[in-house]
Amino acid sequence: MFGRLFGGRGREAPSPAVGHACDLGPGGFVKLGFVAPEELARAELQVTAVHALDLGGAIRRVLAVESTTLRRLEMWRGERGTIAIARQIDRPDVERLFDLGSFARLFDPDEPPSLTLERIADPPGFEGWTAATYRQEAAREAYRHDTDPATTSIGATLDDDVRVFDFYRLVSDRRGHALEAYVHDGGRTDVALVALLPETVVEEIWSA
Repeated sequence: MFGRLFGGRGREAPSPAVGHACDLGPGGFVKLGFVAPEELARAELQVTAVHALDLGGAIRRVLAVESTTLRRLEMWRGERGTIAIARQIDRPDVERLFDLGSFARLFDPDEPPSLTLERIADPPGFEGWTAATYRQEAAREAYRHDTDPATTSIGATLDDDVRVFDFYRLVSDRRGHALEAYVHDGGRTDVALVALLPETVVEEIWSA
């Protein structure tokens, strides 16, 4: 089973806008201050798309963001006054960070949803993205809507813009980091490292 789990510019000057960084739409920009992970420090991230995740009734508005050097990032409003920035990783990255046998237990239906996962290494390139220990807090069926929940009502009806997946989430003891996995139909799995940053890391935002 585990072998199936992994599949994978110039700009015009924007006009200032007032609001929360996670309320931006496509074309908007976020400028970060000095922050860990270091690669995000002083980064200007552009919103390229917006979608919604229905995580058991809680709707998460997710922004796909990128810069000239950073790709495969997502951002959303976190808990307790934080902004979550997620970085997708591939199977070789998972193998460097975690024991694969322990990681695979996350997807075992016979395991209770209370996995504790230990990081086995902190390799270069992941500074600030991971924690030493993660504890599972979610394992449920969820839905991805390829629409913006700020402009479109998210209903229970499944259509071509809605995809069902299995959602797994683990968080660090200090709740500064999370690890999420999304298992799609057919077994393809996306894994993301999540840094939970204070909202004060945002220096400026611009709407499209």
